[in-house]
Amino acid sequence: MPTDSTRAWLSRPLAAVVAGGLIGAALLLFASREITERADERIELGVNGVPTRLSRDLLLPPYGWTLQVAFAPSTEATGDAPELVVEMREERTGMTIEIQDQLIFGPGSATLAIPEAMGLREGLLAVRVRATYPDGVVAEDWRRLRIRPFQGGPPIGTRQIIHFDFSVDRDGDGRPDFEQDLELLSLASPVRPEIAKILASRIAERALARVERAYDADGDPNRTGHPRDPVAVRFQLEPVLVESERVFTTRICVGGRDGSQPGSVGHVRFDPRNARRAGAECTGDEPAGLFPAELAAYQESALYREIMTPFDASTGGASFDGNPERQPAVDRAVAVLGDVLGTLMAHETGHALGLVAPGRPGVGLFGGDRGESHAHAIGPDDATAPAPSLMDPGRQLSFEQLAGVGDEGELRFRPLDYAYLRDRVVLADEPRQGSNPRD
Repeated sequence: MPTDSTRAWLSRPLAAVVAGGLIGAALLLFASREITERADERIELGVNGVPTRLSRDLLLPPYGWTLQVAFAPSTEATGDAPELVVEMREERTGMTIEIQDQLIFGPGSATLAIPEAMGLREGLLAVRVRATYPDGVVAEDWRRLRIRPFQGGPPIGTRQIIHFDFSVDRDGDGRPDFEQDLELLSLASPVRPEIAKILASRIAERALARVERAYDADGDPNRTGHPRDPVAVRFQLEPVLVESERVFTTRICVGGRDGSQPGSVGHVRFDPRNARRAGAECTGDEPAGLFPAELAAYQESALYREIMTPFDASTGGASFDGNPERQPAVDRAVAVLGDVLGTLMAHETGHALGLVAPGRPGVGLFGGDRGESHAHAIGPDDATAPAPSLMDPGRQLSFEQLAGVGDEGELRFRPLDYAYLRDRVVLADEPRQGSNPRD
């Protein structure tokens, strides 16, 4: 005869079997319910405007992402939109929220930007939408989403500072390397160092303005409904003097030669998720940064020849000596070189902030994992980049593209890169990229 302790021991596997059976039955019911509800093609629930299969793998933050509801037109002659009710239920806590009047309607769709005030917490979130049409037809769809909080703060923190140091003196001769780079490019003359200093300052200011345009572009790529959605990073030319800010400052030096990678225009250490908030890119055995003198590698470019030939002694030109008659030519060179250098600075800063993580979402950001494509933008097929974009491999970009005078204008980050930089989610222009919910 079994004792009480034996009964207790035997009951444990039996309870597990029973529980497993119940869970299995629940999953079958869950699956059949999904199939039944998804059979109604008059409505579809989407997230961030990405294809349904991809969105199943998204790890969403507690706020800042967008829910889309695509619905078929009403069968009524008036074509009125259906009445929508969205219900969200946290599976871990049981908290349920019903939303009706916060949705923003558009042609054939409605969107809902999830605010911080909603207070979503980590775990699975069941979302159901019910549409009631004017003709009395009711359609439903539902999804299960994964919510996760940021670990250690968002990838790009609000206190991050990027200091572009144009005063670096790598060779220790007492002069900023960047001023000597302009002499090597024949724009300035060694006998007039004061002119090199003035031109260096003008180019640095122009380059910084280009960086700021790259990280705070016009438009609303994340469809937040706000006029601006800037990247929470501060860019500056001045050194950081406040001690408490230095631990959040990455210093990127501009000027000099790259002993570790001769011929490189620039390279900065890739920092996944911006984990290293303070970086000494200018020092060490393999110093990183921007090396403007190497822009001479683009001397076969028509635009490069246009702006630099007037200053090149080998083609009959001469360095700028302050002659007012030559001011238009030097102004043109300053503008183009500033934009090119600013584009390169924006690109290298992207690496320092964590772009572009190798792999597909949600492991990476469609970045390459080997060779020249490492941490650069590639396409979903791992072969063709959605070019041209700001984070494409540098050797694929022409001097004209870096200057922003190509057919595509100034290079921009891909929407996926903007999403990362702005701690947001990526959205397509339309809830389902222009497709009909019946497709």
